[in-house]
Amino acid sequence: MVYVHPLPDAEELSRHYDAGYYSGWISAQRKPGERMWARRLKVIRRWAEPGSLLDVGCGEGLFLEVAKNGGWQIEGTELSSHAADFASRRLHQPMFCGEVWQADFAPRSFDVVTMWHVLEHTTQPLRILSVVKGLLKPGGYLVLAVPNVNDFVLQVAYLLTKGRRQRLFSLKDKEVHLFHFSKKSLRTLLTRSGFECLTSGPDFGIVDPAKKLINGVAVAIHRAMGAHVYNFIKVNPRLCRGTPKV
Repeated sequence: MVYVHPLPDAEELSRHYDAGYYSGWISAQRKPGERMWARRLKVIRRWAEPGSLLDVGCGEGLFLEVAKNGGWQIEGTELSSHAADFASRRLHQPMFCGEVWQADFAPRSFDVVTMWHVLEHTTQPLRILSVVKGLLKPGGYLVLAVPNVNDFVLQVAYLLTKGRRQRLFSLKDKEVHLFHFSKKSLRTLLTRSGFECLTSGPDFGIVDPAKKLINGVAVAIHRAMGAHVYNFIKVNPRLCRGTPKV
């Protein structure tokens, strides 16, 4: 596991996720974002029929809007007060502003929990996963995506275009990642949290054309050589043992 030490305090982090952080998703990236979320929801449908869904770190709420239109009963949590307020207005229902363990959700109340690029931002990933485990119904699914710390193709592309190595952490960066996962460390963390990892591999939830191209090259290398060098990792873990019908 690669992580930041010491961790920034909560006040430093809360200042980071303001209106400017979400402005692109709300405006210019809305249309490609809708298509991306629709693809991700289609993947979830391979594992579970529409039911109760919790999105931890729901941001401005576009994924939950797509899920709601697809027949899911939705709930969401979000640390940013700006994003939580926007999502609540968008979805016409309140999104909880705070950590998932502070929300008053009943145990075993969700068929699916999603965490799209959230775990790397949190200060307590093991605690979040333990809480999520208690919120899932027996046989429920957690679907999550995180950046891959071994995304060597992206790192080389960054070095060639920027003239410097990509740094793992800075409060001045738009994306403040506190934990950096490989496929192995993520699966280990999930197993220790009580999940069975059913599938893991490249995540294709990318809207930036340049990053799409780089990820395509990385995925081709992965398929040809078995090297896990793609940009993002997506994992479908299940709470209890057994393989679903696909």
